[in-house]
Amino acid sequence: MPDNELIAASSFEDETNLSLSLEPTVITPDYFIQHYPEFLRRYIAKGSPSQDTMQSYCIRINRFMAWCVEHKRHPLAMSDYQMHIYRDYLVQKSYAADTIQSKLTAIKAFYHTALKLGLIKENPCADIEAPYSNVANQLIHAYRPDQMKEVCDIFMEEADPFLKWRNTAILYLMGVEGLRNVEVHRACLEDIDWDQGIINVRGKGSKGRMDPVFPCVETMEVLRNYVEAIDPNKKIKKDGMLTPFILSDSNNNEFGRISRNGIRYIMNKALVSADLKYPGLSCHVFRHSCGTNLYAETKDLRLVQDTLRHRDPKVTARYAHLAGRLEHRSTSVIAKSMLQSDKNNHT
Repeated sequence: MPDNELIAASSFEDETNLSLSLEPTVITPDYFIQHYPEFLRRYIAKGSPSQDTMQSYCIRINRFMAWCVEHKRHPLAMSDYQMHIYRDYLVQKSYAADTIQSKLTAIKAFYHTALKLGLIKENPCADIEAPYSNVANQLIHAYRPDQMKEVCDIFMEEADPFLKWRNTAILYLMGVEGLRNVEVHRACLEDIDWDQGIINVRGKGSKGRMDPVFPCVETMEVLRNYVEAIDPNKKIKKDGMLTPFILSDSNNNEFGRISRNGIRYIMNKALVSADLKYPGLSCHVFRHSCGTNLYAETKDLRLVQDTLRHRDPKVTARYAHLAGRLEHRSTSVIAKSMLQSDKNNHT
């Protein structure tokens, strides 16, 4: 099965007779491999995945199947041991732990779908886990406001007003308001209520969910400056009836919706220029910076939870836990006892 055929199979909009059949027994392993997106979409995101989610899953699964082809293995004939070999391959490629986790999540969903259709007897990667991801380390490397100001200064050096304010808008949306990369990527001009100062954020899950965010006055001013810097003579490439907010300046997608990789590239390049780039950290660290700095200023976990839109308060509690560890060096009691003991021995 050539790699280009695998890529072609990722067109999940293609309707087929067998994918609509009520009898899964008529679906063969090879047919499933060629048309897996039609079946996969029924088993992820509660049966209603967004186009962005489907594309992400298919890209990861296609790369995995290409690896299988390269090693002369049928994807549905992989064993638990062979999946450990694939995991080792991802680790050796120096992918971050979170990246490996996302790849494995897609592959597990692929096998879960095959299992539900009766094409395999067990999920060969059900017990395969990504390397440990040290979230606390990401929080420790959160950027202080003065460091984010240094990144802003990098953007302010741009001669093109569009690039200057677009890049600054990305920084404010992530580092000040706590938006995720995917949420900045999905943002549309129609999502902004300029009079009320509200952004209806398209969340990371189903594309239909909208979360209202209430940006500060400073962020809204940056967003206005960005909109005013857009050349009115340029035609923005719409997504149906929606107008992308953060626009690309690449030659092959000029004034279309910027990609998530495009956002990462902009922020990573600026961090390198400001000498603030840490190994293994992505631009998601700006969202952590929002939570870290907001808690440091307010000591209000509920406020941080609302700002970052965490459903589980335990996730938000990480910021308080880290702040406590940084402020209260508990092991000091041991050192003080040692010093006191040494002092007594010399009297």
